[in-house]
Amino acid sequence: MLGGNDMNVFGAATQGKNTEKKTVAETFLAGHGSPFVAQVSMANAPKLYRAILDGLEYRGTMFIQAFTTCQPEHGVPDDMALFQAQRVRDSRGVPEFVFDPRKGESYTEALDVTGNPSKELDWYETKLKSTGETMRYTVAHWCTTEARFRNHLKKIKPEQAEKLISIDNMLVRITQQDVVYRRYLLPEHRSFIPDFGVYIKYEENGKIEYRALSRQLVMFCVERRKAWRMLQSRAGIVNKEYLAQKAILADVDAGKISKEEFFAHAHEMLAEKLGQASPALAKA
Repeated sequence: MLGGNDMNVFGAATQGKNTEKKTVAETFLAGHGSPFVAQVSMANAPKLYRAILDGLEYRGTMFIQAFTTCQPEHGVPDDMALFQAQRVRDSRGVPEFVFDPRKGESYTEALDVTGNPSKELDWYETKLKSTGETMRYTVAHWCTTEARFRNHLKKIKPEQAEKLISIDNMLVRITQQDVVYRRYLLPEHRSFIPDFGVYIKYEENGKIEYRALSRQLVMFCVERRKAWRMLQSRAGIVNKEYLAQKAILADVDAGKISKEEFFAHAHEMLAEKLGQASPALAKA
């Protein structure tokens, strides 16, 4: 399972499994549609209790899943459980949803993803307090807050980051299919992920920080984005970012856009396709 113990198995031979995260609640959505399924968070107490009460009232099978930290194993302070629950939800690591078959006989009617921020986009967009700059909060940003992922993050200086690929740029280049077919290992392919060659920028204690990411952590972002897109589609949300990315990649793979131009301006191309609907992409 990406993001759990397997990412702690870090060494020369492996950085963890290359399979998709096995989230039970998300898996149950692919069934025949009769169970009441909820993936909830203590970061949203009203929805948490509402889901429990609705599930108990439901005349059928109920399954509820919630994320919580194991403070010593995850490497977080004892008083941070609520904050970590919010961060993992906001990062798409464990998004909130309620699947209530009583609402109708289609996924669009029965599935509710309300509670997730920026629910029509790939990632939650927030602002850095120190600069006012818009930032996309990926699952890699959440990983910076838990010590269990420390092997996947290397502290770097701003001048070092200039020589690496920003996470926003890298995520336009790659899809989950590129991971499945191991194209991310081919230096000549657009989806090639250089190990610790991708970076994120974020704010910690009022200070801007930079971290280089392991190849596995970039793949974790790709996998969680794909899982979130699947949830969006079932809930009837059209993700224009996904459609724009597919169109751009089709042009790159057909040779209509050179790889050099694409690599230099991938996130800008995506922002342009979206009409700069995403401030974070426009400024990345």
